Amino acid sequence: MRTNKLEGTKHAAAGIALLALALAGCDQPAPQIAPPPEPPVQPAPAPAIPDAPPPDPAPSPAPDAPPPPEPSVVPKPASSSEPRVESMLAAIPSTKMSVAVDLRYSFDGEVLPNQPVIVHLAAVPRVSGGNMKVSVQQAAGLQVAAGPLTVQKTSASGVYRQQFSLTRLAGTPEPLRVLVTMQMGEDTGFGYFTIPLDAGKSSQKQESVKQR
Repeated sequence: MRTNKLEGTKHAAAGIALLALALAGCDQPAPQIAPPPEPPVQPAPAPAIPDAPPPDPAPSPAPDAPPPPEPSVVPKPASSSEPRVESMLAAIPSTKMSVAVDLRYSFDGEVLPNQPVIVHLAAVPRVSGGNMKVSVQQAAGLQVAAGPLTVQKTSASGVYRQQFSLTRLAGTPEPLRVLVTMQMGEDTGFGYFTIPLDAGKSSQKQESVKQR
């Protein structure tokens, strides 16, 4: 009987120990489980752009319509204000002339003191040549703003023009002189021309009337 009591006591102690272990296990916190990573956010697809409508076809021209004008490649030259050669006066050549060139001139107005006026020159070769140069000479009492006119190749009856500003200063000025040189074959001819300053608008009108 004593033996059975001892075994019962052992079994009770073992059961108490197991119960204590079970209660101790219940007090421990449950292991934390990491949440699964969230899937990456995909960007929303861009809205589809509707295709642009094709351009309207150009209307066909009427059968009786004139053809469209072609684009101008070369600009049209502006209207020249140069006087006609026939209306210009002939410059006075010197006695020693070896150049076959005629020189004509024209004033835009009368040559008055301290008032600038535009002078037009026209060199007209009588024969073909080269290296023609028209140089307006400086004179006392005159203020001339003109550079030389140079032509590499000239033709007979061609017209080569030049214009410049002339101002008559106080006092009595000297006449205006122009030197013309031109190569004719192997020789070079030259000559001086004189332009009277009193040949204003009135003189040119009288000359034009005589030519008519």
